[in-house]
Amino acid sequence: MLDLQSASLPEIAAHYESNEANWVRANMIVSQDGHFVGASDSSRDLTSEADLKLLLLLRALSDVVLVGANTARLENYRQPKAREEFAFLNRTVPRLAVVSSSLDFDLTSPLFSGGLEKTILLNAGNTEPTAELCEIAHVVNLNLSTGASSKDFAENLIANLTTLGLHKITCEGGPSLLTKLLSAGVVDEYDLTISPITVGGSPLWIEARPSTSEWIEVGAAQSGEFEFKRLLLNRG
Repeated sequence: MLDLQSASLPEIAAHYESNEANWVRANMIVSQDGHFVGASDSSRDLTSEADLKLLLLLRALSDVVLVGANTARLENYRQPKAREEFAFLNRTVPRLAVVSSSLDFDLTSPLFSGGLEKTILLNAGNTEPTAELCEIAHVVNLNLSTGASSKDFAENLIANLTTLGLHKITCEGGPSLLTKLLSAGVVDEYDLTISPITVGGSPLWIEARPSTSEWIEVGAAQSGEFEFKRLLLNRG
């Protein structure tokens, strides 16, 4: 089992890197009792230094970081930047893609500044983007039909990203977005951090967690009391 506290970044990258040209990865953290967020409704309540280190590395292994709009707002997402510690990967900085139905954003947010390229907004609704929004973001209309299935939604979303040359996708939630991708069968890898923290109460979004019958554990890591599982979808 890989020890994330003692392993080097190249060792951790080798543990998680996929050689497939097209790859969709989910990266999530869950409490010991099954919650995706803690007391302040943020995943940061559950995390650790090692988990944040892994999150940044998995982003660096990607072409694009995919997240739902509500999660992007709650978790204060910002555009990815080049990080010197990942120079050994010889990869370009990943882009940020946000799925939204309302296109309701604070245009002064770090969500739209500080990076090398515009944030991609995947418009899953019927809202017409404003000229101001189009100036600071790359808006892609998914053009979904009324009542589109999760499969249609997911395949449309993935196709639009790959058309932009973004073939390695890391989805960081939220659970609502991830549930749609999982039910459509488009997620190839699920990297799950199990935090030792207990939140209490009944956990939500059980369907956003990987089903043991559908996933094969191909790697495991640890850092103190934190467990890290690397799971691949069983397509056999």
